[in-house]
Amino acid sequence: MKHIKKKFTLECGPKEAWQLVVDRSKYEKWTAAFHEGSTYTGEMGLNETVNFVDPDGNGLVSKVVVFEPEKEIKFAFLGEINDGKYVEVAAFADMLEHYIFEPVGDQTRMLVDVAMDDQYYDMMNEMWDRAGIELVRLSK
Repeated sequence: MKHIKKKFTLECGPKEAWQLVVDRSKYEKWTAAFHEGSTYTGEMGLNETVNFVDPDGNGLVSKVVVFEPEKEIKFAFLGEINDGKYVEVAAFADMLEHYIFEPVGDQTRMLVDVAMDDQYYDMMNEMWDRAGIELVRLSK
């Protein structure tokens, strides 16, 4: 398991930066870097289940394990959805996606830490670079 660690300087305060992650319409704009039409289902909140899915409804199932508005959100992955069926994936037990929002003057430093299976690391690292460019663009 490797960690993708990224740091993005967003041109907005933590309140607006937070919305880029939890507001579905804003989230969909920057996550197109991973897959066009990416979205999430469920509600962003502590202990809530959130599914990160493609337009066909296939994707990853996670639980929100940290939820501190405008400061921090962390997802623990539980399994996947394929063809409408949920499958728990034991190998996902260590997979986490963690965002921290730090105010820096009128800007926000967004720290991203994603624990990633080795076989997907290079591909996802490149996708995160593209997503970061879009996050910064949307923050203006």
